[in-house]
Amino acid sequence: MLVGYRVELTSSMLKKLSQLGIDYLYIEDPRTDDIHIEDPIQEETRMQLRNSLGKVFEKFSPTVKFGNDSFVSYGKLFLETMSRVIEDLQYRKKDAVMLTTLNMMPASNMEQHFCQNAMNVCMYATKLAIMQGTYTNDDLMSIGLGALLHDVGSVQLPLQLLQKKAGLTPNEYMEIQKHALYGFQMLKDEVGIPLLSAQCALQHHERLDGSGYPFNLKGNQIHPYARLIGILDSYDAMVHTRNYRKAIPPHHALEILYANAGKLYDIEMVKLFRNNVAIYPLGLSVSLSTGESGIVSRLNSHSMQRPVVRVLRTASGIELKDPYEVDLSRTLNVMIEEVGEQLVV
Repeated sequence: MLVGYRVELTSSMLKKLSQLGIDYLYIEDPRTDDIHIEDPIQEETRMQLRNSLGKVFEKFSPTVKFGNDSFVSYGKLFLETMSRVIEDLQYRKKDAVMLTTLNMMPASNMEQHFCQNAMNVCMYATKLAIMQGTYTNDDLMSIGLGALLHDVGSVQLPLQLLQKKAGLTPNEYMEIQKHALYGFQMLKDEVGIPLLSAQCALQHHERLDGSGYPFNLKGNQIHPYARLIGILDSYDAMVHTRNYRKAIPPHHALEILYANAGKLYDIEMVKLFRNNVAIYPLGLSVSLSTGESGIVSRLNSHSMQRPVVRVLRTASGIELKDPYEVDLSRTLNVMIEEVGEQLVV
């Protein structure tokens, strides 16, 4: 037990929770009792995902050589975990794709960063594939595992390089690029892991115009699964804070994807993302360009990037007993400027 039910949170509590890797909290408020937030996967599935990824992180380090028994039986573990993810996501397959975390603070350690990114990209990719309705269960398994383990090779990189706050030198950037090949080597012969999943780890940084790595592949030389995962990984990286930069607002990140569609990213896949992903999920705390703040109360299926916001606090900081709603799809001159509570802890 970290915090008791109905305990009022203090700044010191919030700081401690952040240090422990707690990404987000649901806050009870009578003004928002009617907003029902459902996790796309069960808590048991989420814990199994974290445990599986944590074991990989614990087992590998730059001193571990490929070909030993560190990954033995992990294939079976991930197959079982991914089966649960697919089952959970298929239960509400027509719902919009929603993340339950948008962390505006940098991950407190590399394991947290690795797990956060892996789980987010896995959720995006698997749910989008399910919504297409054209993939077999084996296909979903390949896509899901490829998304979940796309960055597994990064655990083979020097920690000081991954945590560096300053810009990378050319040699350091070349070293970072090796994680794609490391990931492929770790996965390609693992019993239970589809070869296509290993290919996703290898190709998720390749880009349509040949500017990606490690092999400067172009267009259809890049497997469609890897193309999709590359888009989702880029978006997730942009909207989360890193040691060397602040998070980019979700709508700005989407604009960057669109600006590079047809050059770096598959334009049809970017459209698929735009039309089906709620970049501002239900219950997310937001601040508007008017200075008002509140939470996302409803999604607009015709305009996923412009939800309905329930205003709880005025621009002058006054808490409203009787909140009101602003439909951003109809009020085009108002924008979401920040996400998450801007707390000083």
